[in-house]
Amino acid sequence: MDQLVATVNGSSIYIKALGATMQSLAQEHFHATLEEVPTDSHQELKSMALERLVARELIFQAALAKGIVADEADVEAESSRILRLMGNPADFWKRLAERGMDKASFHRMVRKDVTVDKMSARKLEEVGEPNEAEIRQFFCTYPDKLRDRERVRVSHILLPVDPDDPDTALEHAKTLKIRAEQEGFAEIAKLHSACASAPGGGELGFIRREDVDPTFADAAFSQIVGEVGAPVRTPYGYHLIKVAEHEIPSPPTFDEARNKIVVFLKQAKGAKLLEAWVDALRVGAKITMFDT
Repeated sequence: MDQLVATVNGSSIYIKALGATMQSLAQEHFHATLEEVPTDSHQELKSMALERLVARELIFQAALAKGIVADEADVEAESSRILRLMGNPADFWKRLAERGMDKASFHRMVRKDVTVDKMSARKLEEVGEPNEAEIRQFFCTYPDKLRDRERVRVSHILLPVDPDDPDTALEHAKTLKIRAEQEGFAEIAKLHSACASAPGGGELGFIRREDVDPTFADAAFSQIVGEVGAPVRTPYGYHLIKVAEHEIPSPPTFDEARNKIVVFLKQAKGAKLLEAWVDALRVGAKITMFDT
């Protein structure tokens, strides 16, 4: 039975959700799995995860009170996006099953997340436009934030790993690297990649560092354009990566940066607005935490 860790106005938050959120935070803050994070940081991650889950539940309840619920098209679009990022769909569903989550539970989780996003977006409509002085001050103070992010156009081949025999997958990856260099990367991807991108020759398009697993990003952004890199292991398996283009943008002028500055300033104001709003929702809520 899933252990109860908190209730928010009678709605339950369970330990499986807490564990999944801690895993997400471990990736965000340490670029590692929770098991790889030092144990003396686990309590901090647990507290952060509980805060995030309580805030999520408060916003979800506020959305329901206003009749805001994600529609099926939005839920399907977000589910598809997650599956593309996760690599091999079969492995993804297997990992979810190991955590006690079936496809119906995943669907409900995504619907809740999209509903929370819609409600948050509705609240953010209250954020006003920044004035000219704020825009110019930002341009002078934070020039590095205004440069477009570095991007690479990348293709990959994903090979699942048997935890009991990882060496076999590595040797297979090394063999396919040689074949990809000789026979064509796209053709080998179509035949051997376990990723949903296989029918397109492994093409992922342009990516930024934050779009993919940190280990994958480190390899992709350090590779020579046109070459097939050495096998790289991530939680999803071994990858063979080929970079077709590498973009490093130049610093923008004020006119070029203006729209981006407006977005930055509105995001900063929006973050403060959402934080204050959630704090206000807490005041009128009954929140109970349980020892775990």
